[in-house]
Amino acid sequence: MEDLINIKKPIDTTNFTFIIPSVSVGNVGQLTVDLLIASYDFEKYATIWDPAIIPSVGADPFTRDSTEVCTACELYVNEQLKIVAMQLRSSIEYKLALKFFNRLKQCIVALKFKEVVILTSSFAYELHNISSSHFRYITNHSNVEEILKNLNVTPMEAAAGGRYIIYGSGFATKLYELFNDSLKTTVLVKYCSEGDNRPDALQMLNILNGIIESLSNLSEKNVKFPFSWQFVFGNPPPIGIY
Repeated sequence: MEDLINIKKPIDTTNFTFIIPSVSVGNVGQLTVDLLIASYDFEKYATIWDPAIIPSVGADPFTRDSTEVCTACELYVNEQLKIVAMQLRSSIEYKLALKFFNRLKQCIVALKFKEVVILTSSFAYELHNISSSHFRYITNHSNVEEILKNLNVTPMEAAAGGRYIIYGSGFATKLYELFNDSLKTTVLVKYCSEGDNRPDALQMLNILNGIIESLSNLSEKNVKFPFSWQFVFGNPPPIGIY
């Protein structure tokens, strides 16, 4: 496990929830994790490195004056909420993905997480009934399924053979297939278009607040945007071009 996850401070994660964003349309999963980390004061818990992860490095996206850097894949924790969230800031190399996902699964099982929630999105034009909820779910967790039904979220229909096909959702369904046999796993899907996807992330965080018990008492008014979101459309144009 040590060669995949470099833990900064050992924490007993027994019965914690593990949240994974999939690189997908509009990056809604990653934006939702950003909101979660910023709003509920998550701390950096570990870094993840695997040959499947395309390397990247940048400034700390959550603190203006921080001297720390962020890397392509990191874990953040809130011990009070019993949640660890993975933030992925680059893509996964397709040919190496399966081996990485299997290693990640082994670590999640070894660290005794109670459940996994995968956040992803799909092309808006795949939503054929536009009057229905813009969210879909897949889950093997009966309690979560009951909550999502009460939130009027529609279950995702399986394709022939019982497999799920969600266009634009990245690796979400592959993770579900891998985790399904040994972990309580839920996939939350938001139909959206590319553009300013911050409203989609806010909506997804609201659903997440419903299905994760420790978040249920926290109000939407406490949501904070990360510092880095000021530059969602890049820096202002340089005066010199005029």
